[in-house]
Amino acid sequence: MAASIQFRMTTDRLGGAATSTQLSTTAIHNLFDIITPAEAVAGDIEYRALDVYNSGDATATFVAYYNTPSSSTYTEIEAGIEAAPTGSTTAIADESAAPAGVTFAIRSSAAKLTLPDIAAGAYVRLWFKRIVTSGAPNMSNDLITMYVDFA
Repeated sequence: MAASIQFRMTTDRLGGAATSTQLSTTAIHNLFDIITPAEAVAGDIEYRALDVYNSGDATATFVAYYNTPSSSTYTEIEAGIEAAPTGSTTAIADESAAPAGVTFAIRSSAAKLTLPDIAAGAYVRLWFKRIVTSGAPNMSNDLITMYVDFA
């Protein structure tokens, strides 16, 4: 069998312990919470973590990117990995605390995020940062589509 990638939840999606809970497409879609009116007015930055787990029996190479900008000109998503991401247990205290050792950037098809090779049965921690610009209007749906290439 070749490499097989799963997205797995971390503790409260804020890093910490790796879990065996595989995220469905819907769960990944709802990685971040709904932006409250107060957050929209003031602006907000939040962080979330996912583990990219290789459930196959061969090493996986993994690249991620997404369409930019989002469907709103008031929000932006950046992604990054930790300096030592394999088997990481880094956690943040709350959704507003930036994880240490992560460099975030917009990841488009021209600036893909390449993760270190993921051995069979291992994972790499992937972090996301959502930036809401102050004065954001009410939107019923703000979308960013993530694309994944792996072998």
